[in-house]
Amino acid sequence: MNLKDRITEDLKTAMKAQDKLRTSVLRMMLADVKIADTSGKPKDQIDYTEVVRGYYKKLKKTCEEYERLHLPEKVKELDREIAIVEEYLPEQLSDDEIKKIVSEVIESNKFTAKEMGAAMKLIMSKHGSVLDGKKVQMYLREKLGS
Repeated sequence: MNLKDRITEDLKTAMKAQDKLRTSVLRMMLADVKIADTSGKPKDQIDYTEVVRGYYKKLKKTCEEYERLHLPEKVKELDREIAIVEEYLPEQLSDDEIKKIVSEVIESNKFTAKEMGAAMKLIMSKHGSVLDGKKVQMYLREKLGS
């Protein structure tokens, strides 16, 4: 069962259970998936995980804005939505594992601070689906001293 089918089935289950929050989140994810379907790309080239990750990033950014604006009730609501979306994303690596990958890539390729973009590109191309790009960038800056 692909991700689109899983979301559709879970949406039906949430609707039957009258879980309003879950139903709402799954409808939004399914809407993004349907937009990707109608984008003109061949069906075999659409990565639904990336579509869901894009929705996840939107929620995270909104949550950060609410935190900045000191709206704790909105932050709690978005955190519950984010938890639902995370169920459909691959498991992310821990901070220690990310640091280890960053260190290995820097040591094996002898990257300098000026080559941070190339290091980032290499790391994300190999491990992008299980890494948080912001954390990778933070650890690269820390290691390369830029």
